[in-house]
Amino acid sequence: MDFILVLAKIEPKEGCQDSIIEVSKDLIFETLQEDGNIDYQLLQSIEEDTLTFVEKWESPDALKKHMASPHFLNFGEESEEFIENMTIQVIAADELSL
Repeated sequence: MDFILVLAKIEPKEGCQDSIIEVSKDLIFETLQEDGNIDYQLLQSIEEDTLTFVEKWESPDALKKHMASPHFLNFGEESEEFIENMTIQVIAADELSL
């Protein structure tokens, strides 16, 4: 099965990592219920002060619908003051059997 992989790396402002984690809880819960979502996780680095959303989507259309959803837009508004920088990679992937 082909899928879309999204890696959204967040560099929090000083002391704001916990605030981002807190406001992401509703986003994660709601996103996992969306049609077209395969997986959605927030990972915390043990080596640096960063958080990374790792997302797996069935199609570009499913990802576009997610980006227009109220919970996605709400997260953007609520987290904006806590984020120093964010980089996003969107990758078309093929699942391999090894």
